[in-house]
Amino acid sequence: MDVRALHRQMTQYNRWKRQLDERLQRFDDWGASHQMLSSEVQRTLQKARQLLRGDNFTIACVGEFSRGKTELINALLYTEGGRRLLPSQPGRTTMCPTEIFWDSNVPVNCVRLLPIETRRTTTSLQNFKRIPQNWVTVTFDPRNHDQTRAAINQVSANKWVAPADALKLGFAMDELGERDAEGRVAVPAWRHALISLDHPLLRQGLRIIDTPGLNALGNEPELTLKTLPEAQAILFLMSADAGVTASDMTIWREHVQNLRDEQCTAVLALLNKIDSLWDDLQSPADISTSIENIRQVTAKQLKLAPEQVIAISAKQGLLGKVGRNLSQLERSNFPQLERKLADVVLHSQQQIIGHRLVGDSYEMIINTRNSLAKRLSECENEIETLRSAAPQEAAETLQQLRDTIRKSHHQYHKQAISLRTSQRLLESQREALLAPISSGLLEQQISDAHRNLAQSWTTLGLARAIGNFFDDVDSSLHHIEREIERSNRVLVSIYQRPEHNLTGDELMMRHLLKIHHQRRQLRQLHKKADDFRFSLSTLLTRKGALINRFINTLVQEVRNTYVDLNKHIDQWLQESLSPLTHSNQYQKQLLETHMLRLTQLQGQRNTHAEQLESLQTNIYHLQVALNSLEPLYQDIISAPLVENASENLALLRGGQVISLLEARHNARATHNQQQA
Repeated sequence: MDVRALHRQMTQYNRWKRQLDERLQRFDDWGASHQMLSSEVQRTLQKARQLLRGDNFTIACVGEFSRGKTELINALLYTEGGRRLLPSQPGRTTMCPTEIFWDSNVPVNCVRLLPIETRRTTTSLQNFKRIPQNWVTVTFDPRNHDQTRAAINQVSANKWVAPADALKLGFAMDELGERDAEGRVAVPAWRHALISLDHPLLRQGLRIIDTPGLNALGNEPELTLKTLPEAQAILFLMSADAGVTASDMTIWREHVQNLRDEQCTAVLALLNKIDSLWDDLQSPADISTSIENIRQVTAKQLKLAPEQVIAISAKQGLLGKVGRNLSQLERSNFPQLERKLADVVLHSQQQIIGHRLVGDSYEMIINTRNSLAKRLSECENEIETLRSAAPQEAAETLQQLRDTIRKSHHQYHKQAISLRTSQRLLESQREALLAPISSGLLEQQISDAHRNLAQSWTTLGLARAIGNFFDDVDSSLHHIEREIERSNRVLVSIYQRPEHNLTGDELMMRHLLKIHHQRRQLRQLHKKADDFRFSLSTLLTRKGALINRFINTLVQEVRNTYVDLNKHIDQWLQESLSPLTHSNQYQKQLLETHMLRLTQLQGQRNTHAEQLESLQTNIYHLQVALNSLEPLYQDIISAPLVENASENLALLRGGQVISLLEARHNARATHNQQQA
């Protein structure tokens, strides 16, 4: 039984990313050594490497309190020592949303805590993360278990406040527990917690988000609008002995289902605490049947495929790991969960393989090597032509060779002029593309929305103000989509010109301007705004601060998406023609270098043998450059990008998704043709 599937897959994932980053670094170093890469190519390589280094794998644990989310995290992160990492006991243990990760920029293990009093402001969590002085930092030595426990236990801290103060902090009376002798109520001491922990899985880029139930999700709109949508996997926890409760279904409908349907986030529904169903008076077969029935019913209620619903015991999984009891671990079904998460990690890996920057980088390496091999072959033919000519005919032969190269160079020069004209044509689309999402227009829309909200004294007025703002956002989105359609038609016309000699549409399709991600974000924000508008009648009398915080968070997320759109379009304008430009510049550079050498030979009074020797020197330099690039080229066309993956794993090659076997066959066939 595989009890370390997630550990192994995360290790493999990071090894693969490092290998890919190292290949791009080798190509960059090769270009610097032989002075054969343009600044545009170097920028593409740089961005691809930033993509690889900045990638994290985030798991969000979502569910009502007392569903065992904390114990689940303990089981996922357990390594050794026989102790829980996070506090876990009966009742509610995680009082504030908590992010667990390893921050390599902070060399100490620490817990950073944002005071609950910051809820009185409209400042977003994201902005607070950039203001360190607002956080309380508690450092700890992970080798000191008491110190570690004391620091991390802070996430479950409460404080006693007057009911009026609790209302000002955004809590509703029905969310608060019993009062103490002085009439005070308990509220979480902290609004948010960030735990930076040096742990093997976290070092590999795993990030875990623990959300403490429906109230926290409702009171912190940024969790739903930003944090959860950024997760690669969501673990939705329920209790196996209770099934899907009303509050579970509320969380599912309001915070999880939409992410699965529209964001394509991987969602696993976990029926935790199956050990509460283990009964010594029942046979193992009867117990398994009972658990399976609950699992099937849950799948139907949530409209999930049965394989996406897993019945587990996080507690027994942790105890099985601590005691190295494989039978206990297997009965907990925890290894099944880890295998499912490992599959999601693999899916994230495939998404990186399919990213345009990675595809472009690999395409550049392959095209550079093939262009170099072609030029080398042509040079060898030239020297054979000169060698077979009589000494008295050497000058005439050199002139013929030079004329042939000049003709080829002239064609590439014309193509370069055409590409510059095409680039200017694309640049002329900039104003039309960016006008609908300009910061000035958005700030005017935001200002109008705030004015309308301030003047609204009724639920209907507030709802109308929010609706009008998002109607304006939708109008801008439709406008930019029309402009994108026009710009893409321009791009298609450029790529389809005969001079570029493209045999398929894959490269062109990869460089069309697409805003699927940003469109999905804005539509999700609109849906959240609509849901919020419908709930205003119940919120208005009790949560004025929450209304302001939610609206400000919505507006800030729209603003962030607009900024992202502006950067995305600007990058597209710069890079949409980069494959064509790189190919042209590289071929042109090789021809210019060779033509200069032939011109020098013509101007010198060298003997026939000296001319041959000079050309041979040029061939030698080309051969050295090719030989130093060849190992990298062979790595790319022959080595699978994902170790131990099936042969059907897709590999992006020139924008087309094909199998590894097919990719290897095509690359080797091209290589053999060139050798022949």
